[in-house]
Amino acid sequence: MKARERVRATLAGAAVDRPPLCLWHHFRPQGSPAALADATLAFFGGLDFDLFKIMPDLPYPAPPDGTICAPEGWLALPRLGVEAGEPLGGMAEAVALVRRARPEAVVLATVFSPLALALRFSAGAEGLSRLAGRDASALHHGLGILADNVGAACAACLRAGADGIYFATAGLGDGMLEADAYQAFGRPYDLRALRRCEGGWCNVVHLHGASALHWRWAADYPVPVVSWSDRRTGVPLAEVAHALPGRTVMGGLDETGALVRGDQAALAAEMHDAVRQTGGRRLILAGGCSVPDDTPDAHLRMARALVDEAWAP
Repeated sequence: MKARERVRATLAGAAVDRPPLCLWHHFRPQGSPAALADATLAFFGGLDFDLFKIMPDLPYPAPPDGTICAPEGWLALPRLGVEAGEPLGGMAEAVALVRRARPEAVVLATVFSPLALALRFSAGAEGLSRLAGRDASALHHGLGILADNVGAACAACLRAGADGIYFATAGLGDGMLEADAYQAFGRPYDLRALRRCEGGWCNVVHLHGASALHWRWAADYPVPVVSWSDRRTGVPLAEVAHALPGRTVMGGLDETGALVRGDQAALAAEMHDAVRQTGGRRLILAGGCSVPDDTPDAHLRMARALVDEAWAP
């Protein structure tokens, strides 16, 4: 099967010749959409992966001081443009360049959720909690602006040729937030941004965290694919696949384990276990997050070779 055919069949729950595979790490485009597109094409094309994941390496513009400590800063967050040359236009430019070079590829554009950006701008969960206690209305206003800007950027990427948005959340794991805080400051703004992603057939929600992952907080997000670090969090593929029978699960490989060490036997065992847990249906083999940037390409090529052996009808 060709990659696009394989991924579409996987999302439909149909039989495939093997599970699709995607692994990734960050690039250093130094603010250049063209450099990001070139790095994406060289990496994913050279390794023959099934999805081209454009990384969020043209970041959302940080506030002037790096962090926002006062309510006034959240009230002053600007609406940003998403066209070429505008503050959030770089990702769509990179998407268009990748699409032009590889019209047959399955292309995902990676964006961070509004809450992920808010956590960064408030210097973490403690800063966000302090602000919420001091002036929750200002925080809600700022999150609304972030959601609208993120949503507009997602829509621009889809117009530029992306097949889907890889929507990276934060706050569901690692003990960062309690359920009521996520329900107040995460979920409404995630959904507000995701409404702009309806044109993507391969949208992915990534539930970021290395421990204590509360994946059910986002279980009903309107996307066909769910990604998380199943090996690191201890939330198995089978658990989510059983609970969400119409979704495709994306994971199965420890992004800091056998893949990084170059342990072929252990990596093959992870692949076989992922196929066993899912029956080989609605499964995209992937790391639970980015592999370290210095992971040798030889290890990634090893994974590509092994995936052909992981399929067990």
